[in-house]
Amino acid sequence: MKKMALCLLLGVMPHASDAAEAAAPIPKEGKGSFVAVASGTAKALPLGKDRVQIAYEVAGVITSDNGEGPLNNASFRCLGGMHVANGEYNDDSAACVYTRPDGDQVFAVNKGTGKRGAAAKVTITYVGGTGKLAGIQGGAEATRTQVRPAGEGMAQSITRGTFHYKLP
Repeated sequence: MKKMALCLLLGVMPHASDAAEAAAPIPKEGKGSFVAVASGTAKALPLGKDRVQIAYEVAGVITSDNGEGPLNNASFRCLGGMHVANGEYNDDSAACVYTRPDGDQVFAVNKGTGKRGAAAKVTITYVGGTGKLAGIQGGAEATRTQVRPAGEGMAQSITRGTFHYKLP
């Protein structure tokens, strides 16, 4: 019986902070830094020797460095694409949905520029939200670094940056 109680306790403990975090009030405005890790799939359409159109879908998690902010410990999903010419792109564009542990969401659009195989500069703009995040304004500036993919047709990245936001 003691073993069963211990197993149940250990199974619940990782989720015990979810309720506390979900109940914590979100300040009306703030800023900070974050790290996001994403994994997904990519499809490429070669357009001759020096051009390729890429479409991607990624999902991941984001945390703020100080454990605060509207997107701390949120999951996210993004759909995007880019046109690469001679190894460079200036039109990486994606739409993302971030989901907090309490279920509230933030909607964002991303724009990026860079070179294949090098870090990309990304600008993120919050365009809306649900629940406590309805009417959110702000965004982020970040650097996205691609890492070696775990498999063919996959993409993985780490994004580090700073965010700012304001709630009504």
